[in-house]
Amino acid sequence: MKYSENQFTIEEVEKLCQLYMDCQLSVLEETELEYVLMQSDFDSPLINETKEIMAVSRSFKLEVSKPHKNVWSWPLRVAACAAIVLETFALFQHININRDDSNCIVYVAGKRASAKEAHIIAEADVAKMQQFMQVVNEQQAQEEAKVEQFMNHINQPR
Repeated sequence: MKYSENQFTIEEVEKLCQLYMDCQLSVLEETELEYVLMQSDFDSPLINETKEIMAVSRSFKLEVSKPHKNVWSWPLRVAACAAIVLETFALFQHININRDDSNCIVYVAGKRASAKEAHIIAEADVAKMQQFMQVVNEQQAQEEAKVEQFMNHINQPR
């Protein structure tokens, strides 16, 4: 699309709006049309309807922000970063110090269990896991024995 100040006539903008309504514009052309509608002062029912559909508002202006030349900006940024680093360090120190004093709340069937009940449940789960690992190790040993027997059988001279 061609656009610089006052290059489009109202007829051309209406034609583009009609193409937009007919879904005949590419994504890039739609973006350019949106820009044209933001910058233009044209007013017609079709243009206004297109602006409404595209949610184009004249209150939005593209402005380039200029960097601030504030003397205090860098020291404040450095101080903020230092505060964040120190707070993070303090938080990790607090977590490491209180690691041994952690509490665990256990609910069994929707009811809070006491510390003794929680300990018994944890021990039972550990015992089940150890038993499971033992069964897995036994099965692994049996499979390795079968593989070794198979390999010995293949390697025997005939």
